Amino acid sequence: MAHERLEDVLHEALTELTLHGDIYLADFAETLSPGMGRGPVKALFKLKRLGPLRVKDLAVQLRLDSTTVSRHVDDLERRGLVVREQDSTDRRAVLVRLSPRADELLDDAEVERRGKLRDGLVDWSPGNRETFVRLLSRFVQRDDLAAHVAAITYAHPDTRNR
Repeated sequence: MAHERLEDVLHEALTELTLHGDIYLADFAETLSPGMGRGPVKALFKLKRLGPLRVKDLAVQLRLDSTTVSRHVDDLERRGLVVREQDSTDRRAVLVRLSPRADELLDDAEVERRGKLRDGLVDWSPGNRETFVRLLSRFVQRDDLAAHVAAITYAHPDTRNR
């Protein structure tokens, strides 16, 4: 291990992180709607964060092709978790939005999700937790999240103890 390159160790860490992420998403999906896969739950997360989107825009956000995302949306619609509606700004377009039921389920599940994430970092110092989130956000090119962490820490120093 002493002669491994940093990039090799990072690769192993990312592989493990991906496995943990897959398990996390599968558990979350099963909690929301038994038998639902990881793909559709990712779509729910995007819609929760971004609001109603066209399928093609949701596909861009998920970095998937529109056909795959259409299948996810069909699955979510059958489960009563999304609704398709006409775009008020372009009558030819259809938007996908969360159903009130999905919105409620995601809100309820958020408490459990936060607890699991907090438990996973319980042995970390507050500074290490903040650094991890900031650097991971930067690594996945989400500077908006990294800036959000900095703003929370600066505006609410007491968040370091949560």
